[in-house]
Amino acid sequence: MTRKPRILLIAGSAEAHDVASALSGSNLSAQAILRRVERSFGPLSVPSQIWTPDGSAQMQRYLADNGITAICDAGHGFDADVSLIAEDAARWSGLPYARLLRPAWTIKPPAERAVSVAQAAAMIPIGARVFAATGRGTIDEYAPFTGRKLFLRQARAGTRNPLPGFAEAVYGGPPYTRAQEAALFSRLDVDTLVCRNVGGEPSRPKLDAALELGVRAIVIDRPPPPEGARQLATARAAVAWLNAL
Repeated sequence: MTRKPRILLIAGSAEAHDVASALSGSNLSAQAILRRVERSFGPLSVPSQIWTPDGSAQMQRYLADNGITAICDAGHGFDADVSLIAEDAARWSGLPYARLLRPAWTIKPPAERAVSVAQAAAMIPIGARVFAATGRGTIDEYAPFTGRKLFLRQARAGTRNPLPGFAEAVYGGPPYTRAQEAALFSRLDVDTLVCRNVGGEPSRPKLDAALELGVRAIVIDRPPPPEGARQLATARAAVAWLNAL
């Protein structure tokens, strides 16, 4: 008897919600895992849980225990560790795997590139006023901070440990316009932007606003997908791939 398809959706991106919505109205059964609680997109349209595998073996057990037949990895573009684990587990389990990643931005001068938050932090001069859109979990990578102030974008106030003395939280959620970002940078009197190359239009206004204002922009390269993995650029392509399995 042919096993009924059951999809594991690795969520963490806006595209994951589009895929989940399509799957919830289809004949395909699906469930999702997320690394963290999402604060910008609302609940997924398929059953989900907060869980991160600690390695390929644990993920392989999860796939077997849940009867998973394919993995659609629409996780955050910078959650490369989860993607590597999922792809390896899928390969050892003999299951189809695809990585959904929106096209990255093309970064041209005067914007600068860095391979990590730590490298970007090392590029910050003494006295700089920095706006960082790299996530709360990256704050330790800025230490020791050589600038004057680091304004860290956060979706909302949480219960995490307080930020270090050099940092100040700036709360807000998308969508942002270029004008809103420019006004924010001017109000905070920032001279440097550090952001991640997540791709897509919704996250682009901060970079465009910085370049328009003459604010130095340091953009962190997105990690590559697992070597040899199938890559998909849109939620529509991901749904089509799943339906064709």
